[in-house]
Amino acid sequence: MDHKVPGIDQHIASVLSKNSNLSEYNEIQQWKKKSEENNKTYNDSEKVWENCPKPFFKSERELDKMEVKDRIIAQNVFQQKRYQVLLRFLRVAAILIGPIMLAVGWYIGTSESSHKKLVWNTVTAPRKHIAMYTMADGTEVWLNAGSTLSFPTNDMPDKREVKLNGEGYFKVTRNVQKPFLVITQHATVKVLGTSFNMKAYQGEENLVTTLEEGSVELSTQQTGNSAVRLKPGEQAIYDTNTGKIEIANVDSKQFSAWRGDKYLFKDADLKTIITELQRLYDIRIYIKNPKLEKLRFRGMFSYDQDLLDAFETLRRSVKLSYTIKGREVWLE
Repeated sequence: MDHKVPGIDQHIASVLSKNSNLSEYNEIQQWKKKSEENNKTYNDSEKVWENCPKPFFKSERELDKMEVKDRIIAQNVFQQKRYQVLLRFLRVAAILIGPIMLAVGWYIGTSESSHKKLVWNTVTAPRKHIAMYTMADGTEVWLNAGSTLSFPTNDMPDKREVKLNGEGYFKVTRNVQKPFLVITQHATVKVLGTSFNMKAYQGEENLVTTLEEGSVELSTQQTGNSAVRLKPGEQAIYDTNTGKIEIANVDSKQFSAWRGDKYLFKDADLKTIITELQRLYDIRIYIKNPKLEKLRFRGMFSYDQDLLDAFETLRRSVKLSYTIKGREVWLE
């Protein structure tokens, strides 16, 4: 609003309450033409005026002024200079036309805040390390090696939202009014309060959600508004290539064992193990004989285990040989 014109606040209130003289009316018309922002402010005020009830008695106006003033201070709405100017406008308007013009100020303030751009923070777990983060609502998040979590710095009014690339374990604080959403490249998980593991590394064909406690709803680009609900102990594997979702009963603790710095495998194929080892050690692993991919492995790798020990464990278990050259490993 252009406040270079003396008394413009009082004149707006007078015009809207039909208490203005000809001079005030003409001055407002000229002020509206000076900028698009001035004109929009006046139009917004006029719309609110038309939908507001009639003015109250003087005694009621005084009570309303005190109540709104206390609410403004308590909520700390007007923190910036522009809002301080707007507050002065509301006080003047309250004297002239009571609660009706107060609604104008609330409308403008709400309109401004609803268009604030979200600013996102990012937490990253480096190679061979696990990151743990507690969010403002008390929700605890563990990130596996090479994973990132993004979340807005300012609070959303109707939801809690994070973006995941990689693998994360979530222990979500329950809040029925504000559901918790985990958004990935291909799917979204919605929860109210629960514990679950989600694996969604960019570039991998499978997105895996494993529920430990509570209830979650998984929706994908293919399912649209039709979400798949999981029960504790269930795991949903979403194939991003085919769009199919397979649900199975599993030992959910196995799929969150990485929180204790361990990779636990129960009858996993070699291809799955290679994917995890490449991520953990930031290396490239090549298989000379494709038939080796079908070999099954049962065992455990530790995050503090060095590369040589890891492949010695693999060699003894599935009987294969390996060659390490720099950051490349060949299996045969």
